[in-house]
Amino acid sequence: RGNSVDARASNGRIYSGTVIAVKPENDMALIRLRGFSSAAVTPSPNHCMRRGAPVFSLGKPHARNDTARIGSVNSMSFGRAVKYSGFGYPDAIELRLATKKGESGGPLFDDKGQLTGMLVSTLSDANGRPLNLAHAISTPALAKFLCSNLSCSGNWQQLAQKTTTCPAI
Repeated sequence: RGNSVDARASNGRIYSGTVIAVKPENDMALIRLRGFSSAAVTPSPNHCMRRGAPVFSLGKPHARNDTARIGSVNSMSFGRAVKYSGFGYPDAIELRLATKKGESGGPLFDDKGQLTGMLVSTLSDANGRPLNLAHAISTPALAKFLCSNLSCSGNWQQLAQKTTTCPAI
């Protein structure tokens, strides 16, 4: 909290900002960028998706080219907490999605283009080869963090009131 950061926008401009909140148990940080404005993302009102539902992510692996990836939901629950180096997450959406290192923190969208989560990890085998599996934090967890630190719109406030668990579909 309070650290200065720089972020490069899609137009190549670099914006300076400050970390205003950190939630290590969900591997999230909230950053306020000075002078940056953009269209707001629309969160999906129903974060629970069925197995096989199409999803896509946007990222910039290894700080190189912008990348869009297409995959599907494997499960709305990984079934256990994940911890690493003081960070982690209590549960996650399990995805069939071939992400790469550096795409963590990127958005996950449903087939309507609405935000349904945030990528948090890429899973690899013991030799470091990708397994075509990834995890994402669901939008209710994002909304709870966001709305506890900033003023939120009605859509985000409604999501913050929802449980992060989903019925098995």
